[in-house]
Amino acid sequence: MARLSDLTVTSMAEILPNSNSLCESLAKKLNVEQGGVAKLTRTPKEVVDATLNSQGVNLTMHERRSLPNLILMSSFDQYQNKFALEVLNNFSTSDRFWRRLFRSWLLEYNLNAPAAAIVIDRLEQNMSKLPFSLQNIANKYPLLSLTPNFSDAAQNLLNGKMSKEDRLALGLSNIGNALTGPADEILKCCINILISNSSSIDQIEGFKILVAPSGIIHQSVRMYAMVGLILSVSEQPANEKISKDISNLIEKNFDDPRTDNSSWPPVPPILGGMQTRNKCIEVAKKWRVFRSITLFFSIIDQVVGSEHKHHFPLRRQFWLSYFDKGLVTDAWVILGSKARDRMTLLRNQKVEEYSSLSWSSLRGAHSDQCALLIQLGNTTVMEFSHSGRARIWGAKDRSRSNIPRLYRDSYDASELRAECPEEQMFRHDANGRWRVKTQQCIQRLAGGSNKL
Repeated sequence: MARLSDLTVTSMAEILPNSNSLCESLAKKLNVEQGGVAKLTRTPKEVVDATLNSQGVNLTMHERRSLPNLILMSSFDQYQNKFALEVLNNFSTSDRFWRRLFRSWLLEYNLNAPAAAIVIDRLEQNMSKLPFSLQNIANKYPLLSLTPNFSDAAQNLLNGKMSKEDRLALGLSNIGNALTGPADEILKCCINILISNSSSIDQIEGFKILVAPSGIIHQSVRMYAMVGLILSVSEQPANEKISKDISNLIEKNFDDPRTDNSSWPPVPPILGGMQTRNKCIEVAKKWRVFRSITLFFSIIDQVVGSEHKHHFPLRRQFWLSYFDKGLVTDAWVILGSKARDRMTLLRNQKVEEYSSLSWSSLRGAHSDQCALLIQLGNTTVMEFSHSGRARIWGAKDRSRSNIPRLYRDSYDASELRAECPEEQMFRHDANGRWRVKTQQCIQRLAGGSNKL
């Protein structure tokens, strides 16, 4: 959330949102409540001097209206608390002043600001000058406490017991963004509840709707959505409905962390910092791996001739059993031209489970042929959909074989048939006898037995 202290010489009025934008009315409202603070053209020292030394005579209309905001801006910290006291004692005669100060406090909400304690004290003394709606919200929530606890508010929010009016007043909008400091604090408490292993599916679903009501995660809640949604279901099986729903949402709004995690937001220390961020990324990678394996077999089932389909269920079950044991560390799908056309069609039809799948192109093969690269630690497996022996390369093979790497844009079929020891290649059979040899080979190269 942007603080008032981050504002430069611009204003909401200078930002021209689309006439159909859901944010337009909100922008207008915030511009009014900020009292034109963004139009400040003089330096903080000049404004302070005009306030302290000439009783405000030399203040412009915009500067005078902005005083409730200015006393909370960090650029005025060096003039506190003298500046704040002057404003609060001699420029606060109207009820409008206190309304603006209260709303400015919600927007800035910095308990460590030099003037924070003074502002809170004066707001409490002048509660009667606030509109009833603001008095009500201040009485129900710890907005004017130097040691606030928003846990109850978070519980009510997740349990659907917070009214729409309260939610909006606290800065949690209908379009999924957080507009105030208290909104940020409530979302932090929501995360602590969600990752405590005592949250319910209804609470998780409620949080998902809160941060992504239209399926798009707003920048202001991106970190909260990442941590709260991912970690709330991190222990759930990847094929559970709630896990699928959240993984779909995360994959839609975040880059594939296997290839680029630079856009994944940092996490503040209070929520676990880098350790929490890394855990979120690891869970998201696991979901991507699961999706790659399951959708590989799903897509080839749609494009490969019926004479080859009879052994797909066994193969899918075999590799997912390694995934379930936590032995599969990565997987990458490579699609032939027929599968690519099918994928394009499914995406155009807005089939959600296919919308975020990462894949590469296969050249030099039959149009209906596809491949799957699977990583088990330092061991790489290459599975063709059909018409080709699968290969397994261990760590020792890397020095003498051009083992295909994951994440490339395209592969030639010959690259996927890189040199491999005979005992580490296998051909599928309808009865599944290939599984014994494959399991023994993986056990020898990567460890981790997988009982058939």
